[in-house]
Amino acid sequence: MLSRQEFYDLLETNLHQRLKEDHPIVNALFEERDPDLLRLMVKQGYQLTKVFAIYVGGLYYRCPLAYYRKKFAYNVFEEETGKMSKTDGHLELLHRFTSALGISQEELDSVEVNPETRELIDFRFRLIEDPSQFHRACSAVMIASEGQNLEDRAGAMRREMIAKGFGIEIDDMIFFKVHAEEDVHHVQDGLNCVADVCTTRQMQDEAIAAIHETCDKFWKHYDGILRSYKALKSEKEMA
Repeated sequence: MLSRQEFYDLLETNLHQRLKEDHPIVNALFEERDPDLLRLMVKQGYQLTKVFAIYVGGLYYRCPLAYYRKKFAYNVFEEETGKMSKTDGHLELLHRFTSALGISQEELDSVEVNPETRELIDFRFRLIEDPSQFHRACSAVMIASEGQNLEDRAGAMRREMIAKGFGIEIDDMIFFKVHAEEDVHHVQDGLNCVADVCTTRQMQDEAIAAIHETCDKFWKHYDGILRSYKALKSEKEMA
């Protein structure tokens, strides 16, 4: 079994091996500056955001360590209210961005969820619902998922590029600013929690595998959006 520090470092290293910033869709967004692509990304991404507080609530419910239950409770409180960041609930902040893009609530509610997006959503629910899989669930949600938005991956600059490239007020992108800043702490909580709950080498290996599996499903989530975008472009060219 790895020492706690060795395991912690390995978890963090594996997180950074495959994040969404490396997906071709990011370059496509800034090279083409097509609002249709941004709208597709936001509509599918909304499906992930609207259930995220439920995931963290599930971790709170399943967590065997009181110290981390308090961390998860604060996380849920912030997700639902925005009180910690002195803003609004995170879903409300996202609505501010979707409104700036001209996307109505009706559109968001009627989105046909891509199968890849659905698999990412359901995968994390399956882990949350199984008490024996808490270590994997925590890796999937608090490390691999929260880690997708870390500020040190050019987050601030990217927000400015989106605002400028798509004619959006930077204030309407506060959802991304809050997430990028808050998620640094949430990932650290996840790393520490997983490092403490994994008491065998098998659990350590399973936690690391959960990071890779979650990142792979995020990658496929963006593959699905890119596929939808290419189909939309093809339809427009044929019209």
